[in-house]
Amino acid sequence: MNAADDDSRMRTLVRSDDLDETRAIISTAYSPYELRALENPQNFTAWYAEGSFPGVTLSGLSYGTETLVAPEPLTTYLLVCQVHTGRVRVVSPGREEQYVGPGDTYVLDPHRRFRVYWGAGARMTTIRLARETVDRAVGSELGREEPVRARFALGGAVSRAAAGTWQGISDAVHREIVTGGVARTSPLVAAQLTQATAAALVATHRMLPGGEPVRYTGNVAHPAVRRALRLIEESSDQPLTLSDLAAAARLSPRALQEAFRRYLDSTPLAYLREVRLERAHRDLVAADGEGPVTVAQVAYRWGFSNLGRFAEWYRRRYGHSPSRTLRT
Repeated sequence: MNAADDDSRMRTLVRSDDLDETRAIISTAYSPYELRALENPQNFTAWYAEGSFPGVTLSGLSYGTETLVAPEPLTTYLLVCQVHTGRVRVVSPGREEQYVGPGDTYVLDPHRRFRVYWGAGARMTTIRLARETVDRAVGSELGREEPVRARFALGGAVSRAAAGTWQGISDAVHREIVTGGVARTSPLVAAQLTQATAAALVATHRMLPGGEPVRYTGNVAHPAVRRALRLIEESSDQPLTLSDLAAAARLSPRALQEAFRRYLDSTPLAYLREVRLERAHRDLVAADGEGPVTVAQVAYRWGFSNLGRFAEWYRRRYGHSPSRTLRT
């Protein structure tokens, strides 16, 4: 069983012939992206549905006419795409190009741009995994203690046997989601299946050379940075200053700045702003666009007193204005 055959148990978010509506909804679910009907725009139709358990999101997509999809770099996650009907052409500008037909897979990694040309009536499913999860699987595969940046080629599975292995783990993910399996309610089962999916992806699909060790918040070795992160996570709606974070970390402000740059390639206040933006985005997505919630209320709640700067930062991260998210 797969989501392409049984979408009735998935949550349908798009069933539309409106290109702009489709672009807005899927951009919110994934990343901002270009969507263009290449032939007979009047015949454009789209279907998009999704389901998930903690760690994995499964989506089904189809377009009724020839369509170009060009997402912004995915940055924090990757997609394993499997075509079920029709054909698509995937291009990484200046690097690779691949035609993908029924039963075949390709991987969109977080580190470069892609253009995907859909044939009319093409239909596929995608499995979404966090970049950090896959990077940790790469590190384990290489015998390293630290995560290693995952870079994938477009060529799909490395062999017929590898394709069969991936199909088995993909089918397990599909069954858990479309039949309401225990992974939805058991954190242990969800974590194990997520890790198994990432490990199978790394073992079955061709990777590009040049992966580098990376650091993530969850395994920061510096105890002072962890203390500052804990305060940010627990009190991001409070008026925190650099001095507050330094006091929590038990470091001077300058020493905390240096530690953040070393371990997170960021600064304490930039990290705080990103957390606040993420939580403001979550509130805007959850709000009823016709209800009493306003962009200003959400911005003020998360410490953004300058609405112009908030809108600029939000647009830079999510590709559109906060008011557009609220209306979607």
